[in-house]
Amino acid sequence: MKKEKLPKLSRQDILNSKPVKNQALGVERGVKGEVVLTLPIKKTPWINFLSKILLAPKKKIVTLDEIGTKVWDLCDGKANVETIIQRLCIDLKMNRKEVETSLLYYLRQLAARSIIGLQVTKMN
Repeated sequence: MKKEKLPKLSRQDILNSKPVKNQALGVERGVKGEVVLTLPIKKTPWINFLSKILLAPKKKIVTLDEIGTKVWDLCDGKANVETIIQRLCIDLKMNRKEVETSLLYYLRQLAARSIIGLQVTKMN
């Protein structure tokens, strides 16, 4: 299957986008309130073969740290990335550039793993 090429987004488009959680994931809270995600392992012929030989698990468990949990909680489909940046600047007492750079990288990682998606309203 050929991957669809995504349109280039401007910085402003990304800041206006709203992160949303993948509802297909299992989500629980750990003892300290941290988010624990259960992700299905993607099925490929190679993975299927190895899982039969090595008895590999069918799911992967990912535990988010304190800041990751805070970001997860803010990815409600209502708050846009700009709002999340402002909240984190206040909560973490960090400057905007540090928060924005780290958050955009983190959101990219979550999106690449299909943990979140971005609702984008193209501004340009």
